[in-house]
Amino acid sequence: MLEQFGIITPQGQVLYQYNISGKRFAEVQINKFIAHLIASPGAKGAEHNGKFSIVNINSGGPTKNARGFCTMYHITKQPELYYFATYSDASLQLNDEAEEILTLALSLWDSLKLNLGIIDNLNGKGDKNEHNYVDILQGLDDAVRKFDQYLKVKYEASIKKSHVLKEKTSTESYQKKRNNDSKGSKKKIAQSNASGRKWGQNGMMEEINSKDASLLDFSAEGDEENSYSINATIEKDSFGNRTENGEFLIKEIDELLSKEKVTSQQPAKETTLDNAFGFLKKHVLGNKTITEQDLNSILEQMKQQLITKNVAPEAAAFLMDQVSKDLVGSKTAGWTSVEITAREALTKALTQVLTPGVSVDLLHEIQKKAEEKQPYVFSIVGVNGVGKSTNLSKLAFWLLQNNFKVLIVACDTFRSGAIEQLRVHVENLAQLTDESHIRGSKNKRGKSGNDHVELFEAGYGGSDLVTKIAKQAIKYAKDQDFDVVLMDTAGRRHNDATLMSPLKSFAEQANPDKIIMVGEALVGTDSVQQAKNFNNAFGKARDIDFFIVSKCDTVGQMLGTMVNMVYATDIPILFVGVGQTYTDLRTLSVNWAVNILMS
Repeated sequence: MLEQFGIITPQGQVLYQYNISGKRFAEVQINKFIAHLIASPGAKGAEHNGKFSIVNINSGGPTKNARGFCTMYHITKQPELYYFATYSDASLQLNDEAEEILTLALSLWDSLKLNLGIIDNLNGKGDKNEHNYVDILQGLDDAVRKFDQYLKVKYEASIKKSHVLKEKTSTESYQKKRNNDSKGSKKKIAQSNASGRKWGQNGMMEEINSKDASLLDFSAEGDEENSYSINATIEKDSFGNRTENGEFLIKEIDELLSKEKVTSQQPAKETTLDNAFGFLKKHVLGNKTITEQDLNSILEQMKQQLITKNVAPEAAAFLMDQVSKDLVGSKTAGWTSVEITAREALTKALTQVLTPGVSVDLLHEIQKKAEEKQPYVFSIVGVNGVGKSTNLSKLAFWLLQNNFKVLIVACDTFRSGAIEQLRVHVENLAQLTDESHIRGSKNKRGKSGNDHVELFEAGYGGSDLVTKIAKQAIKYAKDQDFDVVLMDTAGRRHNDATLMSPLKSFAEQANPDKIIMVGEALVGTDSVQQAKNFNNAFGKARDIDFFIVSKCDTVGQMLGTMVNMVYATDIPILFVGVGQTYTDLRTLSVNWAVNILMS
């Protein structure tokens, strides 16, 4: 684990300090770090590990217990600040942890606009920064407090996740070694007994040394993998919460940040400076009638900002048109510029686009059909490689947490390995619902899975087989009292009419309760056409019901795909995928998405 993280000025003033082990912050490390930079000025430019530098501080000094340590650091120019993380030795793991906390800190510090506030204070702004005294954190206490809270929560969560993955990798390596040893020993036994097979002239197979033929059966050699629990790969606490009536609700994405940002939008207490300039606020600035000429350059800047975050040009132009219609002819509020007013209007327009126009209460809808002894049917569609099967499994895990019986149906009869992939997911989910489940075993109906989750499959074939499998699966689910049917479908190019045409007949004959399109956050501006083409493929009588946007953890602030898909179809986003495990599913927080797009 890392020891300390801090942010200091070139003069040694500590702006932020965090002792990761919970002990008292050791200022001796800062002093040694600064002394090293003074003594070795060339070290400032010694880049290592990407954009970060690493120095080894040797032991020594008047303190008896002084010891050496490593420091990874980064220097910003405007303003000049030193971000650093200290740790005991330069191991690969600790280097990765240091790089992670520095990357996270730089991003959070910038997103809270702390650098801009520091630059203003260095330039003499603020009531304390007149004359020769400079308080570079004047007026930034709330922002630093938020930075502290966000950094600790995010860093601790990332370390917990990396430790889980490390433990999983270590366990898998150990099991692989055991399996290889087992295979080697069985192979030797088989060779020593000279067992084998031959085919006679009549075409019949004959065993050689058949008394030892059982040694040729290696079907159980992989059973050792069941010795570890798949529970280690999920974080149920971060996934969601159970209500008083027993319903398990998925958390909103980045729930902590969403709440904090909503809180930060509340009116601040009026300061002495506000009172002093009250007259100017009310009478000199603001109350300006907005014209098209006032908005032209501002709207163009905001449009380009949205485009850089993967919002399609046509969607960005639509939003700018909405802002213009709302503002032209209106007056700015007191002490408010046209630019601030335009940004507020764009925030409102983005919120309106992303907020669902209809209520989607899936749990109650499923419960209602379950009471009628009818399965609730979902169909998952999307282009190749967006993560349909993975997100279907995440939905299945959530439904299992709500005690529904889930039938997963392999309707992708085209892609090689599609059924096998779903079988692995079903085995994982079965083990998560019942730790005694033996992987590869069949349930009482002779199917993959257990009493809670099961796979319905009928092999590979053409598009005509898909509808047949869907109908059979729905009938089977009703007969066997399944609450939910989740149908996986083949990925298809949205711009290929031949591949898209079977979707209409599939929707008409299978008639799922909900059609879900999975789109990936990485796709960017092409998401407009993807969403339109898939929605139109089901015909005028049927639409997609909602979107799942996958891989949101890979795009940072470039969340424009969300805007594009909703703009193109008026269909809401219900869930977002944020990782590869079954608990990496969140409900969309509109405030979170809008704040990122506007930052």
